[in-house]
Amino acid sequence: MSQLSNENVKDIKQYRTVRSIESIKFRKDKKVDRIHIVLDLYECTDKSIAKADLLEQKIKKILTQFQLEPKVETFYQFQPFGVTAIVCAEGAHLTIHTWPEYNSAAIDLYYFNSRKTAMQICDQIKTAFKAAEYEMKVRRR
Repeated sequence: MSQLSNENVKDIKQYRTVRSIESIKFRKDKKVDRIHIVLDLYECTDKSIAKADLLEQKIKKILTQFQLEPKVETFYQFQPFGVTAIVCAEGAHLTIHTWPEYNSAAIDLYYFNSRKTAMQICDQIKTAFKAAEYEMKVRRR
């Protein structure tokens, strides 16, 4: 295993410091309304959490209601069941992991511009999956 010289370590520290200063400037200068929601759903009774094609239809329908057109998307079907989905749209990205054997799903939504709209999207997802219980963590970024 090679070791870093003192010069390389100094360069790394300097880089990290510059990145830190730049991020502080960004937070002060830019007023970007960003919201990050982590949503865990339990006791989901909808069959779409088990099949990628059904999940894709429901998620695209929800995003269309909010004028979010997917630019990048993937819906991966696990065997025998379960889905992982990643959808990126302008101003938002959404990831979903489902565990049909436990009737549960984990959703991660990162949305720009409107906390209200982000919460409405999550409400639509809860309704679509017919979740009896949920846990939500919301954080401004």
